[in-house]
Amino acid sequence: MVILVLCSIGLVSGLSYFELSRTTKENASIRIDRAARSAAAILCFGTDFVFHPEFDSNNNPVSLRIAADATPFLLQPSDQLNQLVTAIGRTNQGAANLFKWSEETATFDRFATTFKAPDGGPAPAFSLGKGHPAYASLEAGHPYIGNVPVQGRLRLAYLTPILTAAGKVAGAVAVDVGWVDDLTHAENRLKTRILSAAIVILTAVILIGGLLLRFELLPLRQLAGVANDLAGGTKTKNIPHTERRDEIGDLAHGLEKVTDLQDKLHKLAYTDPVTTAGNRAQYFSDLRKALLRAKQNKASASLIHLDFNGFAKVNDTFGQQVGNRILLQAYARLANIFGPRAQIARISADDFCILLPFDSRGAIAEDYAVKAIELLSSPFHLEEGEIRVEPSIGIALLPRDAEDVETAHRVAGLALRAAKKKEGPRYEFFAPPLNERIQREMLTETLLRAALKTDQLLLHYQPQIRPADGQLVGVEALIRWPSEKRGFIPPGEFIPIAEKTGLVLELGQYVLEAACKQAAAWRQEGFEFRQVSVNVSPLQFRQPSFADTVRNVLDTYELPPHVLCLEVTENVFFDTSELTVLDILSELQQIGVQLSLDDFGSGYSSLIYLHRLPFQELKIDRAFLTKADENSQKRQLFEAIVGLSRSLGLRVIAEGAETAGEYALTATLGCDGLQGFYCSPAVPAEEIQDRVSAFQKALAGDGGISQRKRA
Repeated sequence: MVILVLCSIGLVSGLSYFELSRTTKENASIRIDRAARSAAAILCFGTDFVFHPEFDSNNNPVSLRIAADATPFLLQPSDQLNQLVTAIGRTNQGAANLFKWSEETATFDRFATTFKAPDGGPAPAFSLGKGHPAYASLEAGHPYIGNVPVQGRLRLAYLTPILTAAGKVAGAVAVDVGWVDDLTHAENRLKTRILSAAIVILTAVILIGGLLLRFELLPLRQLAGVANDLAGGTKTKNIPHTERRDEIGDLAHGLEKVTDLQDKLHKLAYTDPVTTAGNRAQYFSDLRKALLRAKQNKASASLIHLDFNGFAKVNDTFGQQVGNRILLQAYARLANIFGPRAQIARISADDFCILLPFDSRGAIAEDYAVKAIELLSSPFHLEEGEIRVEPSIGIALLPRDAEDVETAHRVAGLALRAAKKKEGPRYEFFAPPLNERIQREMLTETLLRAALKTDQLLLHYQPQIRPADGQLVGVEALIRWPSEKRGFIPPGEFIPIAEKTGLVLELGQYVLEAACKQAAAWRQEGFEFRQVSVNVSPLQFRQPSFADTVRNVLDTYELPPHVLCLEVTENVFFDTSELTVLDILSELQQIGVQLSLDDFGSGYSSLIYLHRLPFQELKIDRAFLTKADENSQKRQLFEAIVGLSRSLGLRVIAEGAETAGEYALTATLGCDGLQGFYCSPAVPAEEIQDRVSAFQKALAGDGGISQRKRA
């Protein structure tokens, strides 16, 4: 037995020594090859390709050839070459030298080196002459790899000849990777250690190995079981043998740290850092498990998707830190409402998803939704003041509405989107029609993209008439879509989709160009229309290059800027500071275009807009004119808006006139313009002149106006 152990130790030791010896030589060979390549590369690139390295089939440098146009004094002492030699030595962790061939002495004279004198000063002069191991190879223009004598010892070096463009020897570069005996030091040291270790091991095996082996393997087996549990994802409450002070105890403590780290990583991976709720990964994991339980045990659940309308304005106004504090308080309120059985996660920004188990019909979810909306609508009390947000909730029932994770999340999102558009309680259960509506919107988006590419869209124009005398003061360009598959699609259906998908930018560009092109054609025909009005979406208005786009279109069609009137609504102030809006309007005003505030009164109107911003025109929303001639309160309100506009020096355009009484009211109050079905609907460009002429004739006729009806 002892002989077998001894033979085993000897065999292992011999193999180890042989392998180390072989590895040492291979490493030395690899290091010296890399050192030579590094030196060639540094000299090549460091001298701007004056030195061109040449390689053999193994990509080892065989020479450095000096470029034909290089200065003949290149191989001279210089700061540049000294720096490059220093860089080579540091890169290879060894010595580096540059030699110049001397025709007179037939030697290679060193002029740059990393060696230093014993006192730290420059190294003494050194020449490589006959008798040196590398001399014959270098003189013949071949590299030399091997041991070279330095200061009475040997260094493993790689010497590469430097040749002129004509192939004559001009010098050499030498690199080494250290003293040869240092490179083999590990091999020699291993001999001693192998012998010592063999004796110790053999003694230990004979004396105590057999006695302790079984005793020591028992705790290792136990700890191995714990490690397997950890690898399998099973948490272990108590790690055995942590009380020991030996290697077993160290291993046990290591496993204990792994367990703690595993817990921390789990929290980092599955916990939202802002609210401490579950994060997106945790949510989808919980949702997957809930659907699996529903399939296996028929255990239904409900999924609630909640977010806050306009929450981005809180971050923009007060900063993200305030927004995070609101989210933290919101989570605390949700946890208080839904209780410990619910699984609450914040999946992004202000989006929360809550899984409620054992809720087949959604009654529990509906009760909680009402409470959540009520509680979350209450103000959040912060140092900055009271801040209110408006929650909306979408609810999906599982597995009734979905049997897979992706579908479940999607249908809850569809219900949330429907809740945002709903009047009254801001929660909504998913229903198949919601899916159909989304599919219809997606189809509309697809058709709209195709229509923009194939030029299916066209413009109609609605005249703006001066009520006092029936003269044309302008036309408004309105987009129309005669779809081949669905007939005329109303703007109210496709424009919101265009705004939501970003297609409104392409749509707005089309309207701007087409309207300016038509206006230029009318001017050439002699048709007097004063101005053409074009609606601008908030997204289009906020584009950094919008003013340049307007300027380029006007230049393209040689249209005077004052002929174009850009209509913007109060929606441009949503999520945009007043200063930014003022900068954009001012830039447009400098171009010379007219600016009109459209649909005044339909949004969150502010007199500050009219006072500070450079509008020339105000369009009163049709809601103020409708039946204002019959209702004294509406008449007073309409008259007040007209008077306000007059006091600010703005032109007044009334929208939506459909009766003679409404037309007469605008004339009485002195509106500058009027547009509506009473005068003319929006018509193709070729019909606009006939429509205006027909209205003017009817206006001049006896009793003709009083009999006009909506076209």
